[in-house]
Amino acid sequence: MLGYLLEYNRYCNIAGIFVILAIACFFSQHRSRINYRMIFNGILLQFIIGFFVLKTSVGQYCVNKLALGVEKLYLFADKGSEMVFGNLIDSSGPWGFLFVFKVLPVIIFFGALMSLLFYFGIVQRVVMVINYVVRPILGTTGPETLCAISNSFLGQTEAPLLIRHYLKKMTKSEMLVVMVSGMGTVSGAILAVFVAMGVPAVHLLTASMMAIPGTLVIAKILLPETSKTAEDADAQVAMKSESANAFDAIASGTSDGLQLALNVGAMLISFLALIALINAILSYFIGTSLNVLFGYLFSPFGYLFGFSGPEAMSIGELLGIKVAVNELIAYGEMLKMNLSDRAVTIVTYALCGFSNFSCIGIQIGGIGALVPERRAWLTELGLYAVLGGMLSNLMSAMVAGLLL
Repeated sequence: MLGYLLEYNRYCNIAGIFVILAIACFFSQHRSRINYRMIFNGILLQFIIGFFVLKTSVGQYCVNKLALGVEKLYLFADKGSEMVFGNLIDSSGPWGFLFVFKVLPVIIFFGALMSLLFYFGIVQRVVMVINYVVRPILGTTGPETLCAISNSFLGQTEAPLLIRHYLKKMTKSEMLVVMVSGMGTVSGAILAVFVAMGVPAVHLLTASMMAIPGTLVIAKILLPETSKTAEDADAQVAMKSESANAFDAIASGTSDGLQLALNVGAMLISFLALIALINAILSYFIGTSLNVLFGYLFSPFGYLFGFSGPEAMSIGELLGIKVAVNELIAYGEMLKMNLSDRAVTIVTYALCGFSNFSCIGIQIGGIGALVPERRAWLTELGLYAVLGGMLSNLMSAMVAGLLL
């Protein structure tokens, strides 16, 4: 056992897990209400998922089939987009991946699909099953757990559509779970882009699965449940659709999806522009940028991953780019760096999430369009969501380092 921990400095990963938990506890809004049993069960579940997917052929088969199913959903969305935008939806063209043509139409499609599934009572039944199975283990409610699960494959704008009828009754703690699970994961469509870039597919898929308990654990440390309304999960599950019929459900879902897509696009434009402005100011006055500053901030995690010297600093730089810019740019830089195979594998887990500043705008615009009365919570919890998503990604990387 000692020899195993010394190999690749795996003992550093154990220290890293405790450091991550300590950071989350430090920023917790209600440290006295933290459910430590839930934390232990969540981390144990993360280890079990990692072992099942990384160490068994059955696990790899199941995850690949699930990812394939999600990929087909995105292909169905492309059929509608193709009629309107033509070849612009083809990422292999000279224009590359265009967010406005590849992602925003998917949001509209998912709005209609989820509204239809809710009309037929399918969403409610899934929530009820998850609530029955997961709540005894983690103590989380069905809607927030379902969102955490769906975020691992759908993405931070599509997943809330799955539980949009529950959002109004969610507590502040549950809302943070929705936000952190969105920040700590990537969508199936973006995951496919990473694979095409050369990022290891099996580790991207494993990271998506491990993020489910990881985001729940970190979110419940940062903002433990203090409201009694979250305990009334059965009342939430019993909700009925307000649509008159199936076609009405499709129409209302499409309208909601369109509003969501417009808000996401607008918020993304403004937040990225403001980040560029901040970088320009920093460059003018002190000759640096946000990604460089965050690179120094995150460099200790390179050592906690078990690496040293320039490689550890390079990993810190990648983490900084991921937070200050986005994970797409960070993965591109990772593939250009002369990192060891093990470093590439571990960093793949650490970068596999939407936790960056621009995504605060996406969530405010996206979730805020679905539940405007909770927009104040979304703006208040934005930085917490980025922190929670980043910590959950780092936790997945530490667990992966112990297993690989």
